Amino acid sequence: MEVEAENRRSYNVADCKYARRHKRRRKICMLLLCAYILLTITYTILNFTVFRPKRPLISLDSMTLQDLAVYADMASLKVFLNITMNGSLSIKNPNRVSFQYEDINPYIEYGGKEVGDVHIPAGKIGARTTTTTNFTLIVMADRLSSNPNLFSDVVEKGMLQLTVYVKLRGKVKLNVLFKLKLKVSSKCDLSLDIRTTTLANQSCHSKTNLLVRF
Repeated sequence: MEVEAENRRSYNVADCKYARRHKRRRKICMLLLCAYILLTITYTILNFTVFRPKRPLISLDSMTLQDLAVYADMASLKVFLNITMNGSLSIKNPNRVSFQYEDINPYIEYGGKEVGDVHIPAGKIGARTTTTTNFTLIVMADRLSSNPNLFSDVVEKGMLQLTVYVKLRGKVKLNVLFKLKLKVSSKCDLSLDIRTTTLANQSCHSKTNLLVRF
């Protein structure tokens, strides 16, 4: 009987030790789970407040006429133009991380047809900074002369309506989970006064398409 009682007491002690260890492990697991939930909530709040994705901005700051040469053949009712224009392009990154953009290819249209373009290589903009890029657009004379309205616009009206387009694609990697991809387009309508060889008017506006991926 004494042996049996002794064995029962040893089992009770072992059970108590096991119960205490199990309870301690459960507390540790609960603390870890609470810490994980708290970190997740904090991480999510930061992503949508401090690190909330913002739209980078692109704008054509100015377009200036560098060179204009006009030759009119009255016998054949044809006009030949050589036009060179300078442009200034600004890209602003308001995010707290850097922004990587792909190659940019500004181009110019006349009568709905592309008549000139230029290549700007891909690059990277630091957090909360603005970069300015200058470029030169040369209008291709052969593409202009193929338009049947060119003679009337140049000789009779003395005004050439041109449109400059700039499209920008890039991405902002906010963190491991959030990636911001965007496409920005900017358009400038230009009125080229042939008689005074100046830009009589220009109107620009931009549009942004933004996509956040997880």
